[in-house]
Amino acid sequence: MKIILPAFSLLLSFSLLAEHHEKKKPLRALMITGGCCHDYKQQKNIISEGISERVSTEWEIFFEMNETLSKAKLSESGWADEYDYIVYNHCFAHEEDAKFVKSVTDVHKAGKPAIALHCAMHSYHWKIEAKEGKKKAWPAMLGASSRGHGPKAAITVNKVRKFAEHPTMKDMPDGWLTPEGELYNVQEIYPGTKVLAYGDNGKDKKPDTPQACVWINTHGKGRIFSTTLGHHNSTMSTKEYLDMLGNAVKWITSP
Repeated sequence: MKIILPAFSLLLSFSLLAEHHEKKKPLRALMITGGCCHDYKQQKNIISEGISERVSTEWEIFFEMNETLSKAKLSESGWADEYDYIVYNHCFAHEEDAKFVKSVTDVHKAGKPAIALHCAMHSYHWKIEAKEGKKKAWPAMLGASSRGHGPKAAITVNKVRKFAEHPTMKDMPDGWLTPEGELYNVQEIYPGTKVLAYGDNGKDKKPDTPQACVWINTHGKGRIFSTTLGHHNSTMSTKEYLDMLGNAVKWITSP
């Protein structure tokens, strides 16, 4: 026997289903920010508000300019357990404690997704020696190693053709010109890392330019999205940049 539901019942079912999706539990995120050389006080708001407009997220923001106090936070047992993903927008390039850094990267190796922005690429490895035949823990997690940068100048962001429609980059126009910029030098891309875009500031004429400026890596079980773009608030505030971060959150947290 066929059961035919009245149109009203079908509409009610669709309405309840839509309401269920609208009330989907927001993600929980922790942002680690602070340190040298950038306007973290404003950037923490630009990033959190921009992502939340695109992906429903409840934030805890740990804003600490002191390297020792920031390290103490990340040394606490279970510091990342209650969050769906972590955002690093910090600059602590002088950390010397390799054991501490490995404890942080092990969190992501176990499966915690992360986004690393700009000076996070220079954090946690400049003053740590690599054991022979081994990669330093922080660059190994990111999937690349960066040290130093070029002059301050707008950056043309060119997508890698074969990854142009990657979920994180699909809304980024090819050849996007940032309002301002500070192009980082990326000395090494590790096997398994996928570079999604290269940056050209029109200033550096060395053979190794343009530089990788957006890439993804899987570290153990954790998905990692990294971009060296974002020195200036003007760049971080653009629709293009925030669309990229919103898409990155969806990608790193997807099943």
